[in-house]
Formats: sequence, structure tokens, C-alpha cells
Amino acid sequence: MTTTQELKVLLLEDNPGDAFLIKFYLGESTAPVFNVSHAETIKGALELLSINTFDIIISDMNLPDSFGVDTIKQILSNYPGNLVIVLTGLTDEEVGLETVRYGAQDFLVKGKFDGKVLVSSVMFAFERFKLNKKIDSVREQLDAENSRLELIQKLLNVSYLEIDLASKQTFHSGANDSFTLDYYKDACPFVADFDALKLSLSKSIEDQIGGEHVFQRTDNGRSYTIKYIFANNKIFGVIQES
Repeated sequence: MTTTQELKVLLLEDNPGDAFLIKFYLGESTAPVFNVSHAETIKGALELLSINTFDIIISDMNLPDSFGVDTIKQILSNYPGNLVIVLTGLTDEEVGLETVRYGAQDFLVKGKFDGKVLVSSVMFAFERFKLNKKIDSVREQLDAENSRLELIQKLLNVSYLEIDLASKQTFHSGANDSFTLDYYKDACPFVADFDALKLSLSKSIEDQIGGEHVFQRTDNGRSYTIKYIFANNKIFGVIQES
């Protein structure tokens, strides 16, 4: 059995006619169902936000106690992370674009939408907002994992190496970027006997097996061991002082 999606909306609008029309349009929707709370001032909206959570905030910019972009700034500075859709007049489209730069998800021009357009615009903004939240969450998880990897590498005194044979790119955790030149050389730029390392890696690629190779660094004269495996047309390895 499918459950109808219900979304809580905070409508911030001081014009009675505009407020009635938007509530009417949203009330016509059956999938999803919008539960609308209404405030006429920024003060009233902030009071509602202090005691409730809303999926969507639809806000006029010009209110009795707030004007223009400051309306959006007040909402998002006090309650960041909310989805805000701005309502503008016909002459305020440029200001509407400016509010998006300050964190609003989208803007709608009064008089240029009907119920169908309003609901579709709101849902598009809602789905995009959710997707961005997921992307941010994944990015935070990746950053955390990368931090753990860097810490482990420091504790073990190892560096990570990855050579993509298809793209001819090399990633080395001791470097600041990936490369597209001679990826063998880029893998270990301080290798004294570079030809021997290249032969070892070439053998691994040809036989599609792993291996290890001991080399000296030209910058400090110390010996290092690279242990690597071949998989998915890539070489994965770790480098550690011998």
C-alpha cells in the first residue's frame, strides 16, 4: 500500500489575496499533500520556525518588518539548512536571482504560475534540495575517510600509489595532483634506478600480477619498497621505507 507523501510548508506572505491563492493551489494537490502554516511577518515566521520544522519555506521578500534580500538572510542565518523558495513581483526578478545566490533554492514570479506550475516547481526544488543534501553527506563521509587514510599512512609511514592504465593517470598520496605525463616516472619521481622500476611495473602489467620492488630515493639516499597488485587495469601499491 502506497503512503501519500505529506510535506510541511511555511508560507510567509502578508498579502491576503496572494496568501489565499497559494494555499488554494497547494491545497488542490493530493500527491503530495501540503500542510501549510502561514505567517505575515518575519517575526511570526521565526517564531514558528523556533517550535516547528518545515520541509519547505515559501517566502515573499517584502514584508511589514523585512524587505528584499534581508528577508532571506534573516531566515537562513537563524535557521540554516532550510529549503526556501522566494516569491517575487514582476519587477523583482533580478532580486529573485540575488536571493538564490544567498541560499534560496528557487524563486517564483507572482502572476506567472498556476496551481500545476506551483506544485511542480516546489517539488522540483524539494527533490533537488534532497539530492544536494545527499551529495553533501557523501562528500563529508569521503572527507572523513580520507582523513582516516592520511592518519593511517602517517602512523605506518607509508604512501599510497594508484596508476590507471586506461587514462594514463597516476595518483600518489605524497603528491598534490594527478598526472598525465609519463605515469611511471610520476609514480616515483625520486627513484634512482627508474628503468628497473619501470621494468618491474611493466612485467606486472604484462602478466597481470602483483609484485614488489626495492629502490633508492635520489633526494635522501634511503631505500624504499613498493608493493603492488594489478586489478581492473590499474596498479595499486604502497610505498614504505625498507
